[in-house]
Amino acid sequence: MPIAEPVELLICDLDGTLVDSKYDLAAAVNHALSNLGFPTLEITAFPPLLGSGLSYLLRTVLQTTDEAILSQGRDLFDAYYRQHVADFTRCYPEVLETLQKLPMQKAIYSNKAQWFTDALVDALGLRPHFSFVLGAQPERFPLKPDPAGIHLILEELTISPRRAVMIGDSTHDLEAGRAAGLRVGAVTYGYRPVEVLRQHHPDFLIDHFAELQQLL
Repeated sequence: MPIAEPVELLICDLDGTLVDSKYDLAAAVNHALSNLGFPTLEITAFPPLLGSGLSYLLRTVLQTTDEAILSQGRDLFDAYYRQHVADFTRCYPEVLETLQKLPMQKAIYSNKAQWFTDALVDALGLRPHFSFVLGAQPERFPLKPDPAGIHLILEELTISPRRAVMIGDSTHDLEAGRAAGLRVGAVTYGYRPVEVLRQHHPDFLIDHFAELQQLL
């Protein structure tokens, strides 16, 4: 069912919503693990770990709170991922075509570091479709599910929360959007099981990104 109130801004998560990046992220994490002497992980282990930022990802796979090891892991990850940010990462089907057709302003809000967010957006040709691209900047504001980044986007684009929608593949996206006063939607093709997403009662669920043309 289409959303009744006019939508002036669509805020999109990046990984798991616009792009499938798990292969390049897995390669970068496994590079770090291997160089630190830890066993590498199968690709199937990664989707549940994605979406909460790199610090959470490394703490989980390294199973440590040792800041020295975590710092080494981050350095190894960063050095590798900078060179391989879009080796295998691609937009999901119909994403570019749908973004072209949607008439409202659009923004990206990701828990991926700002540098990597910008690099990936540019590598995949997403930049022209978005008025604002915001990645993780923990020195400025906390990551999702905190709504601080959404507030920043709304202020930058002078859009009321009532006229904005957040779309993502994780509970963090839904929680952040709700906390900021937005209507929220979830994609079922990303990195979280649909049963988990349903428990957070999104305003809508979509199986294909192109469905947004009928909803918004």
